Amino acid sequence: MPNNSSRGTTAFDVWLDGVTQLLLIALIIGGVVARVHDFDYPDELTWDEHHFVENARNILTSRSDWNDHPPLGKLLLATGILALGDDGAGWRAAPLLLGLVLIALAFALGASTFRSRLAGLYAGAFTAASGFLMAFSKTALLDGMLATSMVAAALALWRARTWRGLVFGAVLIGLSMSIKFTGVVLVVPLALVTALRWRASSRGLAVFALSVAAMVAVYVTQFSLGLFLTGDPHGIMDVATKTVELFQHHIGLDDWKHSATSRWYTWFIPLKAVRLHLARDGDVVRMLTTGGNPILWWGVNASVLWATFTCLRNLRGGFRAWFRQPTRGDAGSCFLLLLWLLPLCPWVFTNRDSYIYHYLPSYAFGLILFGGLTSTVRSTKVRFALVALVSVVFAFAVPVWSKIPFETSSLLHSLSFR
Repeated sequence: MPNNSSRGTTAFDVWLDGVTQLLLIALIIGGVVARVHDFDYPDELTWDEHHFVENARNILTSRSDWNDHPPLGKLLLATGILALGDDGAGWRAAPLLLGLVLIALAFALGASTFRSRLAGLYAGAFTAASGFLMAFSKTALLDGMLATSMVAAALALWRARTWRGLVFGAVLIGLSMSIKFTGVVLVVPLALVTALRWRASSRGLAVFALSVAAMVAVYVTQFSLGLFLTGDPHGIMDVATKTVELFQHHIGLDDWKHSATSRWYTWFIPLKAVRLHLARDGDVVRMLTTGGNPILWWGVNASVLWATFTCLRNLRGGFRAWFRQPTRGDAGSCFLLLLWLLPLCPWVFTNRDSYIYHYLPSYAFGLILFGGLTSTVRSTKVRFALVALVSVVFAFAVPVWSKIPFETSSLLHSLSFR
């Protein structure tokens, strides 16, 4: 229920709401600072960074790309290397920049879907305070950049009111696909939004066809560019052949031998966090783990369940009639629920090896959903308590999400090494 009613509001409620908003702003500032702090450390490759940094180097030296993903993510890493040098700062500049952009996008998508800047503030703060997302802002991997591009595409689709807006959203979907194939799932909301704006008219079909063409053109163009820069054949058919080869390769990765693999249904707890970096220097430890803030993690789970209930309830009144009343917030909740669900589908319906970081795009949408729903809670005390808990956990655990040094004698050390 929206909290914008003044009925029963006391001076204490107003004061407490102000304190809560200050905490949210502090979380955003803290999340930004933690991401930027020592993002260039260590000056050596960690976890799977070699897969992508080595191929960024290949792009810069016209050698073939042996990595099994489309080129855009590695092109972004190569841009960072060109700008800042072939070191920790250059490798991680693009993930850092896009990780910071994600906070702003979360604010914008939360504010748009719930028609409330307060919802945007909660969504941005929860995104900033997420250790899971933070870890991928500080390492040269593709998943954080994928999450940002997918949130950007979703925002464009939600805000689209003309065919130009839909085509722009499709272009962003093409960019998402150009980082990892998972981005293709956003074709579903593209089709949904097109259908709801233009129904099944010939104009709607034309807009959808144009949007898909733009999406494919972006994908082919960037893939062709990547092949060209590595000195490989780069025509349209070469892109198609390479895409089929990569797809078949991914489907075949189903041996589940790596110790860090985990099934999609375990990600909701989560049981298998991945240590992306670990270094000891005497009594001082620096680490980077995908283990997130448990308050946020369980909050996302609860929000998904609540949104599922409200969406099913409102569908009884007619899908189109419900969608055309976004001021209620329910349309936005269901849109975000769909966006949370879609990136999971490739892992639900295939036996391909999966890791908890494959949950990252879904989790980003889940955080925005959680933030928006929290902003609609009537009780200022409940909202304050929740944000305070998130803040306390963030202040305590931020070192393990950001490589900030901490002592082996600390409680954080004993908890994070269990």
